[in-house]
Amino acid sequence: MKSREYTPVEAVEKRRRTGRDVSVSKVWKSLYIAVIGGLAGWQILFPNKRFIETIVGLIVVGIVWNFSALQALWLILVAYPFQFGISIGNSTFIFTIIIFIIYMVRVSTGHYRFRGDKLLSLPIAFLVAAYIISFYNQVNEPGLMRFARLHTMNFFAVLLLYYMLVNAIDDEAKLTKTVGFVMVSAALITFFAFLELLFPGRVILPNLIFSTHKITLVMKEMRVEGAFHDYELLAEFFAVNVPIIILMVVRSSRLLTRVMYSVLLVSVLFMQFSTITRGAFVSLMIGIVYLAWTCRRDLNIVLFTGLAAVFAGMLVLIDAIMARYTVSGSLFDRLLQTTIKRGFIPDSRVISWTGGVERWLRHPFIGNGPGWDFASKLEKGLWPHNSYLYYLDTIGAFGFLAFLLVLYRLVTASGTEGRRSLAGAPFPRALMKVLHVSLIILIIDMVKIDYQRNDIYIYFVWILFALIAVTRNVIDRSDAVETARSSDSKG
Repeated sequence: MKSREYTPVEAVEKRRRTGRDVSVSKVWKSLYIAVIGGLAGWQILFPNKRFIETIVGLIVVGIVWNFSALQALWLILVAYPFQFGISIGNSTFIFTIIIFIIYMVRVSTGHYRFRGDKLLSLPIAFLVAAYIISFYNQVNEPGLMRFARLHTMNFFAVLLLYYMLVNAIDDEAKLTKTVGFVMVSAALITFFAFLELLFPGRVILPNLIFSTHKITLVMKEMRVEGAFHDYELLAEFFAVNVPIIILMVVRSSRLLTRVMYSVLLVSVLFMQFSTITRGAFVSLMIGIVYLAWTCRRDLNIVLFTGLAAVFAGMLVLIDAIMARYTVSGSLFDRLLQTTIKRGFIPDSRVISWTGGVERWLRHPFIGNGPGWDFASKLEKGLWPHNSYLYYLDTIGAFGFLAFLLVLYRLVTASGTEGRRSLAGAPFPRALMKVLHVSLIILIIDMVKIDYQRNDIYIYFVWILFALIAVTRNVIDRSDAVETARSSDSKG
């Protein structure tokens, strides 16, 4: 019997099915697995920090390259608090630069566009100029110059992140998902702060999550520092996020989601007390009263009284639990012990604010430069503990006025939705309402703490600014569409 003759295509397919032809892709996959396994085993036996950082960086580049720009930015929104140090900066700085380069490559191919932001471009240009000019007066000491360069580069990276968010978020769906990732980040920061409260003085994740409190010093009234390694900025973070979480509780349509956000809200309030920070608590209370005032049309007197009583009772209970059952202490006791000097300065700010003013007057117009010796503390002058004084000290009156212009434009852009209902208004308008309250809380709290001193927390501040800018853009586009529809219907 004559055997069947196969065509060349059929012959190749037959060999593939019978296993006589080994796939080239399988060979490469096997080789990759062998190499990765060998490198992993080598690093387990003989770990090398720089090699591990390089491999992680290559993996991140590969992941980001296959993500959309917005997905890559979501990754930063979640990961920025948990950065690790690199010789040229920190991991968030490096990842931001990588994402920006990839973004610009896609802009050059026409897949994306990159435009300025009409809301803050002018004051940001002034801020950048102020940083550069301030180097004229920077003391030329190796440590100070290194800090000045790293801090300035990190600030410029923060601006790149701001502009990428403004360009990538252009509709309500993207805005809603972005806020969701911001809430994921808030939940992670709250969770790790809780771990620090449970395990004080322990390293939770090496080089990422740890408490700087020495075990021998762990005692009553330990102040939780969290992922920012700064209890005052951690407290401010919690305070600023409370109005946004309240919005998510109100807007959640599913019971499970509402319960999850309610748990997050209580946890954030609980952990804020663990920082024992007076300024952030006072700022939050002012913000809550302001939010309640803007929502007075939605709250009848019975509902308002009930909510106020429950909220006040919850705060008293949280403070009692903190003081009695944890290594933290009583925030209310610290508030009652506060004394005011010189008419309006809290006792803990006399040295820092007085020194900040004296330092500013050395070079009042362009500042003393962005370098700062944090290690010396009182020996060479305590940092100002005031964001406005910090700008005056480092980049002078010119940079200070530029930052005030940033705040002014953000306040005016976000303050237009005050009469909107949190539950009934479209999501962008309701979000803008609470972002305005969060911004007011931040502006008040910056009087007693300087966010610029922390290269992790500075990302959160400008993420908040970016959220206000993109929400304003989404609202303006929605208004433009509605106007066009009205014109068409009339025509």
